Amino acid sequence: MNRVAALTLSLGLFASSAMAGHHDEEIINSGSDLEHWCKEESEATLIGRGLMPFNWTASYWDKVDTLMLKGQWRTNSTNFIVECSVARGASAKLASLSIQDSQ
Repeated sequence: MNRVAALTLSLGLFASSAMAGHHDEEIINSGSDLEHWCKEESEATLIGRGLMPFNWTASYWDKVDTLMLKGQWRTNSTNFIVECSVARGASAKLASLSIQDSQ
């Protein structure tokens, strides 16, 4: 699987597949596992772009055998909507992450 990372703050769009790679071998079995992975990956991505995220909120749910999450980070300049998903029991390297600014 190719790892794709692109952040365009002017358009407010970010898409990735297993961003930083430091959790690639982690197995995601529950919504709370996905929430932990998604929070860490999205926070690292925003910090890497020079932003200071705070006030993380998220909710997650199951859609058949897929775990889904929608979250939000606040920064001093804007809010970012985070969406993550992965098949239950899959490796974190197969999880998807997208970040969009809410403006």
